[in-house]
Parts: sequence; C-alpha cells; structure tokens
Amino acid sequence: MELRHLKTFHVVAECLNLTKAAEILRYSQPTISLQIQALEKDIGHSLLNRVGKRTFLTPTGKLLKKHTDKLFRDLEELEQDLRRLKKPFGNLSISAPEFYCSYYLSRLLSIYLKLHPQVQMKMLCYNSKETIKLVDTSQVDIGIIAGSCNRPGIEEILIDQEDMVLEVNPLIVKNNSPQELFEQYPFISYDLEGVIKECLDEINCVPHSTIECGSEETIKRAVMSQAGIALISDVIIEKELKQGTLQELHRFPKRLLTHLIYPKDQREYSTVSSFIDVLLDVWPTFRT
Repeated sequence: MELRHLKTFHVVAECLNLTKAAEILRYSQPTISLQIQALEKDIGHSLLNRVGKRTFLTPTGKLLKKHTDKLFRDLEELEQDLRRLKKPFGNLSISAPEFYCSYYLSRLLSIYLKLHPQVQMKMLCYNSKETIKLVDTSQVDIGIIAGSCNRPGIEEILIDQEDMVLEVNPLIVKNNSPQELFEQYPFISYDLEGVIKECLDEINCVPHSTIECGSEETIKRAVMSQAGIALISDVIIEKELKQGTLQELHRFPKRLLTHLIYPKDQREYSTVSSFIDVLLDVWPTFRT
C-alpha cells in the first residue's frame, strides 16, 4: 500500500464527496478514482459504495479509516516534534507557585516571547507539590518549585537559593519567645515537611495549631493581619521587613533551594531548551 493512496482514501473518507476531496488534494476526480481502485486492489476489498449521488464507506472502508485516522494523527505529531527539534515552535506550558509566577515568570515570559514570538505560552499557578505532579505526568513542560523534586524521570536545575525567615506581625510579638508565640498563634504554611520541618526542629518549635494556605502571598497577608506566624522566603517579605510591617523572629542558615524541573526526555526539544537557556541567563538579574 502506498502512503499517497492511503492519504487520498483518508480525505475521501472524511469528505464522502469526491468533488470536495479533489479540491482538497488538488487532484482530478479520475486520479482519485484510480488511487482508490489501486488501494482496493492491494487490500482485496471494496472501500466505497455509491448510492445515487451519495458515497458511503463499506465495512472494510470503515475499518481502514479507523487506522488511517491514527496513522495521520501520528504523522502530524511526528512532523511537529521534528519542527520542535529545529527551532522553538508550538506550545510551551509552565507551572509554578504564585510568587514565582508574579515576581519572576511574568517578566521572564515577556523577554522570551520577544525572542521567540511563534511559541504559544501557557502559565499555570500551582504550589510546588502540584507542579511536580504536573511535570511528572507530562501535563506541563516546565516547572519551577521551592525545594527539590527527586523523581527518576525528572531533571532539576538549581536556579536560586533563598533565606528562610520566621516572621510575624510586630504588634503581637511583645516579649514572647518564638516557642511562646507558637503556643498562642497558629502556624501558617503551605507545607509542614522538608525544609520547613527542618527549620522548626532547629529552634525546637512545634505548631500548636496550623492554617494551610496554597500560596505564599496569602500566607504573607495572613501574617500581616495578625492571623498567625509563618516561615517564608526572605524574597517574598523583603519589602515588608524594610517597612516594619513584618518582624523577623529568626533567620535560618539552611536555605530554600529553587529548582527548574522538566521531563528528562524533553531537553532536546528546542522550545524547552531555549526557554531554559533564557531563564538561566535572566533569573539572576531579578535579584540585583
């Protein structure tokens, strides 16, 4: 079976109209008829029936269409992948926590799209755990996370390190120690594992009660409204610490690592690799 004959059949089977198929393929109707006849000879079964002016698929034609649907869908995906190897092209989806989206990625995407305007970008705001899941299941191409990933199919690149700060609204500090504040106020966090747990263990503080929030910005605003205390990156609260609307209780020597993550088999695609290259060049300038 020749691929061009299968392509002709596929278009005819979609249209069920030889005149329309001839316009799409830019063939004459006799050429289309000859190619269908040649394909029927190869297969050994008729593929089309004519009833009056209408064209119908035979049972064999329906079976063949099922396979040509898959065949040409796979060929289209192959062509797209080959184009992506040559130059940035198509869709690129990125997931990151809200703070990274608003503070870094909103500016980074503008820079990237000026270099590669043909790429269609999609930015999603999810916390680090959800971002890892999205990358791991290939629902997004690239993720930015606080902490590490440690998944076998995911590559991670260290792109930043941030100080972890235990902070509170200065109006509720008084003469209380951090341990006393943990007994009086809830601990507001998006996680109680990893680096956050290690920091709390370091100062022997165990939350009496907790409030779980999905975004760092929400945590910051909750602390500013005296809802509790939190352990958060210094980058997020830098302005508030300078203004005195938040007070630093303790700054930890253990730093929060920020990683870029992506499926290991995606780095060869120019769309992914070009974005990684731009991010690695530009990200450090956002902190200066």
